[in-house]
Amino acid sequence: MRRLAELQSFTREASRILAREKDLGSYEIYCATAEHRIARLNYTSDIPSRGLEEFKSLHADGFQLRVAMRRDPHEVGAAFEAGDFTSDSVRDALRRARSAAVVDPHFSGFPAGPLARKLGPSEKSDLARVGDGALAAAAWGVLDGALATFAKRPANPRTEQPGLIIGGDVSVIRDRIAIFNSNFTEVRTDESAHFNASVTSIIESLDAKGTASALGDSAAAMRRDAPALGRDAVRRALALSHGVRPASGNFRVVLGPQPIAEILNYMVMGSLTAGAFHAASSAYHAKFGAPVMDSRLSLADDPAFSAGAIRRRITCEGIPTRRVELISDGKLVGLLSNFYDTHRLLTDENRAEKLGASAPTKLNFPPLSGYRLGEGGGRRFDASPGSAGTNVVMRARGGVTDGELVRVVGHGIYVGRIWYTYPINGQRAGDFTCTVTGDSYMIRDGKITEPLAPNCLRINANIAQVFEHPLSVGARPRPATVWGSPEAYYVPAIAADSIALAEVAAT
Repeated sequence: MRRLAELQSFTREASRILAREKDLGSYEIYCATAEHRIARLNYTSDIPSRGLEEFKSLHADGFQLRVAMRRDPHEVGAAFEAGDFTSDSVRDALRRARSAAVVDPHFSGFPAGPLARKLGPSEKSDLARVGDGALAAAAWGVLDGALATFAKRPANPRTEQPGLIIGGDVSVIRDRIAIFNSNFTEVRTDESAHFNASVTSIIESLDAKGTASALGDSAAAMRRDAPALGRDAVRRALALSHGVRPASGNFRVVLGPQPIAEILNYMVMGSLTAGAFHAASSAYHAKFGAPVMDSRLSLADDPAFSAGAIRRRITCEGIPTRRVELISDGKLVGLLSNFYDTHRLLTDENRAEKLGASAPTKLNFPPLSGYRLGEGGGRRFDASPGSAGTNVVMRARGGVTDGELVRVVGHGIYVGRIWYTYPINGQRAGDFTCTVTGDSYMIRDGKITEPLAPNCLRINANIAQVFEHPLSVGARPRPATVWGSPEAYYVPAIAADSIALAEVAAT
């Protein structure tokens, strides 16, 4: 990765070159260096395997220019350059940005104004400096924990040739950025680093699958969590052997933290953006300011969340970050937004219809969520600003323990993990489907009983059934990961009534 000082120096030099161009009315230079290191687990008990594959990595160094022409401030063009931080590359990117310029009536310029507050230290995490040795040690720690737990399993003739498979990965995502535009007085910089780990244990002889995941912002947390991930994944798989396959029907369910995070990620967060409201595609169309969840639930995005894995001081548009309240006591009160979408929504002639009658007269959608993100959540030089969260935190007033959630359900299903979640009938409808993939059980007489077979049920529901009238809500937000998501989630479990589950035939 490039040093932050190198990005800062190049950004200053590029700004001097652009400032001399008489045909430019305004401009922006954004530099980013990002690295995603992946240690992939690949252990099989019955055939030779390496246990840990050769490291995979995604690297991205470069810069992006955006320019607006003096003859028409709405005429804007962009170009990016990978790897080459020279004056010649700036001039070449400028030539291409001019050539690509088009008139965009919604373009209102670039963010302006001073920082307004002193930013804290940019590098909190020692993961920004950690080497491959630490990542490999964490991955081997996962396998050591998994195999030690499996070796202590109760005697069972079926597991003499167990078909034990341990898969997943331990990843470190880190990035550094520098940004300047013609309205700023200084180059603004930031850097962040966090780890994300996910482990799946399959025991083929028992037709069982268990999972575990973790995320955090330090090398110490990665070392600490790795063995526990392996232990938990195997322990859960052993507890889920030869699960039952319920018939289709409507069930009371407890949705654990991972399912809640997945439903939020694929169904809710995309609807809580200024862009979605402008496009009239939000599942909460015309409900801004109105109740959209149970009054016990609140949802916020917090880049400075004390327990959060992701730390960001500025957005990828150079704006200082702060907490964004999205849903407060069940009411929709805020949106994720970037500078462009904030302007589009506030100047939209159909804004009143799109926001709804409950929207306050005085509106403000501060552009606190404008990020240029790539796969895995790292900041990229070749991405356009979009609206995304960081640490998404759901809190529940009057929440109860998981044991009490199970007792409230009485007879039903505990859903511990889902996958293949996606909207049906379009995002605005709020309908979704997903598969119950593992870590799930029957609930009888208010107690956890038989395990479910992996991938035996598919949920078909609407987000209103989960969030508007839950039977009960969990007390404590817990970390949960969603594959490929740029956000980290901290959410409670939720008990819901009458959720349709369709049987998936065994093959």
